[in-house]
Amino acid sequence: MPVETPDTDAQSDFHAHFADALAAVQGALAGGRAELVCALAQDCSRHWFNLLLDARRKGLQVRLLVPDTSANRQSSIAWERLTALGGSLHWQAPQTVQLQTSVCIVDGHVVLSGAFADVSTTLHEDFAGVVIHDSSLLASQCLRGLAELGGAAQPLDETPNEYVGVAALISIETLQARTAAWQHQLLQSQTLALQAELDEMQRTMQAFERQQDAAIGELLREFLDLKRQYLAQLQERFGDEKHAEQARQAQETFQRYTEAHADDEEQSPYPELDPAQQQAMKALYRKLAMQCHPDRVEASDKSQAQALFQRLQRSYRASDLLGLQSLQAQLDAKESLLGSQEGTQGLDANQKLASDWALQLAALNNALAQQHAQRLSLLRSATWRTLATQSRWDLWFAQQAKHLQTEVQRYREALAQVEPDGAARIA
Repeated sequence: MPVETPDTDAQSDFHAHFADALAAVQGALAGGRAELVCALAQDCSRHWFNLLLDARRKGLQVRLLVPDTSANRQSSIAWERLTALGGSLHWQAPQTVQLQTSVCIVDGHVVLSGAFADVSTTLHEDFAGVVIHDSSLLASQCLRGLAELGGAAQPLDETPNEYVGVAALISIETLQARTAAWQHQLLQSQTLALQAELDEMQRTMQAFERQQDAAIGELLREFLDLKRQYLAQLQERFGDEKHAEQARQAQETFQRYTEAHADDEEQSPYPELDPAQQQAMKALYRKLAMQCHPDRVEASDKSQAQALFQRLQRSYRASDLLGLQSLQAQLDAKESLLGSQEGTQGLDANQKLASDWALQLAALNNALAQQHAQRLSLLRSATWRTLATQSRWDLWFAQQAKHLQTEVQRYREALAQVEPDGAARIA
């Protein structure tokens, strides 16, 4: 039987959630009125299981497919609680198809993917995030795929299993390829959503740094310059390794700052956007990212798509709404260039075996791992830690200006006055 390639239009509206993941997941489940179908690619957490129980108590039909692993079997979760409430629980055999990412479909149109089974009241900074889609088309593709998987699942209870017999109609290779096709779509959405999150973080950081430079840039430059002069003087007088290293680091810091801000005066700052323009820019960015992301085009078009995507990122991070609108006009005029409406990566699904899909999934998983590492690096940066604790940038800049003025005065005095033993006086 042919392997259907999912329609990429199914990914029309999706958002990544990290710090707000718990509230977002709870909101998605609370919006359910009829049915919740969930399949996990990982061990089930107690918190997620309790959310499913709550959904069942509210009247939703709940179906859960979990990997048949020793961790799940030996966990302290009382699985029979779900079936006692009328829910349906099935074990996915280890020798059958294994999912790459968890999926939960609510009422046939809201789709959760990613690490939603890890949500709890305490999220760590390395939390992998949840992507929530609002797409009936994607939901139907996932439900069809889960129906096929369910045919190879073993029901824990005696509830009639409507999926039984489906898997017997197709080969395991075809089932693997079909599953990989819709899982590929979910992973691809996760890479796009996470890239949007990264670009938003960097855009915010760059906006902060631009405003910081305008507010205290001259003071900071003077402080770094005086500090390097002072430490260079100490190194010249004492000549030991400790003072040499301090002087080298101060010189490098001053040089990096100078080079980074060398062209600031020549650059025309983009106008500040109001909240409505900010939302319009984010929506436009997501739309354009889906059109020109290198992972969504033919191999022969990847280099051109990469250049367009980098241009998209630069415009977004600079809050250049006109730049994004210009790029949209270019892409609309040359839509056929990227073949974004031709299907996922232009793959001929009828000719693809499970091993081919495995390579695609591995590439996406590798991209996700790199993106998560990049996000973690940004979260741990000094700039982001400042942003996480300072909601009023103007007050922060005022505090820093006062501190820098004090430091500048101290270094000026230290350079002007030298102790008899040759050391400048600075505490």
